[in-house]
Amino acid sequence: MDRREFIKKAAAGTGSLTALSMYEMFSPERLQAAASSGGMSVGEALEILAKGKEKNVAPAIRPEIRDNPRAVFLIETHVDARRDDSGHFTEAVPQLAAEGKRVAGELFVKGSRKGGSTFFKPNFTYVPEHCYNRTTGVYSSPDFIGGMADHLRDIGNTNIMAGEGPTNAENHRHGGVYEGFDAHGIPMIEAGYAKFADFRKNEVNWAKPYGSLIWKRIPYFRPILDKDTFLVDVSSLKCHLTGLTTLTVKNLQGCVPVGYGQFCTPWDSLEHNARRAGIDFDRDFQTDFQPRVEASFRKHLAAGFKRWDHTGSYKRYQDKGGWEAYRKMKKDPKALDEFMKDVGELMQHEMWLQRGLDNAAVLMPKMNIIEGIIGLDGEELNRDKIGADQLCNMVIAGMSPFEVDAVGCYYMGQDPREIWFTRVAKERGLGENDPSKIKIYWIRNGEIVPLKDLSEIKRHPLGLNWARLKDPDERLFW
Repeated sequence: MDRREFIKKAAAGTGSLTALSMYEMFSPERLQAAASSGGMSVGEALEILAKGKEKNVAPAIRPEIRDNPRAVFLIETHVDARRDDSGHFTEAVPQLAAEGKRVAGELFVKGSRKGGSTFFKPNFTYVPEHCYNRTTGVYSSPDFIGGMADHLRDIGNTNIMAGEGPTNAENHRHGGVYEGFDAHGIPMIEAGYAKFADFRKNEVNWAKPYGSLIWKRIPYFRPILDKDTFLVDVSSLKCHLTGLTTLTVKNLQGCVPVGYGQFCTPWDSLEHNARRAGIDFDRDFQTDFQPRVEASFRKHLAAGFKRWDHTGSYKRYQDKGGWEAYRKMKKDPKALDEFMKDVGELMQHEMWLQRGLDNAAVLMPKMNIIEGIIGLDGEELNRDKIGADQLCNMVIAGMSPFEVDAVGCYYMGQDPREIWFTRVAKERGLGENDPSKIKIYWIRNGEIVPLKDLSEIKRHPLGLNWARLKDPDERLFW
């Protein structure tokens, strides 16, 4: 079956979506051959969603959650599984789906608004070959998301999609995404195009962030930011070499197309990379972003951010004359290359967190969920088999990604008052980062119960390994 035939069948009724698998839609050979994105395109997905709106009933957030938009809700899960020979919890697949359905039932109720669609933004980043398993801690669980979709359909929400931007369909297929989604009839948008010019104008929404040091406007692949899209952010639970932790805020950068979406681009590379990619830099970015970002970096250095210049790149930059020397040679590639030798990834963490916070503040998904049933110790991709998947059995949810991530960091054994992005989120007035000042509730057997003391949370330490092969036993906790 080719794509056009699939679209015709899917548009004929919502039942067709669940009856067809991704393998029927696109052959494995075609996916294997895909250089960038071999799955469903944005335009094709929009056609299907447009046809499905008439019969759709948008979900509603449970009133107790809706009325506490800055609160965080903890749901313990009960997955009981053993590691297989590959180190994965493969036998947990049906339990993950069941828990997804149960958790969705605790968060969402039947709505009254007709039309629109629901879009799941999972964390489906790159996975190395030894992590090709749909229960890997590198990913948010596709089976958990599938279970959530099952509950939403039960309450009338039939027009559901998921999608990802940064990585390609071949990697998602090998990682088990399609295998997990097929069982629950969730179509997957593959928006990891090779270049921004591959997006058609009607496939992108634009937004202007407020008070950004870097952006003038941010693009999103649709249906993200469509007015009738119910956006659900489902992240994984793990550490990250740039963000320290990678939870709901960081997961949202996958909503931004190629060329704009590499938030961790170092300070000195952003403009060059954007122009090389054919992006109108002056239109979409602050042309004076560099002194703005450097001033913020210096403020955070003076505030004592832990390991803020841990590679020494900023000190080497200063030793070479800093901004005054840099700006004089900005337009001389040869001189600039010489100046930047041995400087390293300059102000990369400041760049990432500012762009990440801007992005999350624009999107503000209806629900932000850390799927922490299976977490990952070490670093975000488990590239060198340092650390391992951990059965953590916790889901953390709420309407504000900033408070959700603060509690998620705390659960991981980290101090969100020190984690860089949660600290700056509070500094910018986006959300609280002190767990003792956040309203936290348990949801147990349908009942919402206030957390009386942080000691009630049995934390599950997940530490960051920066050293990787140099020191595989290293685990950093802020």
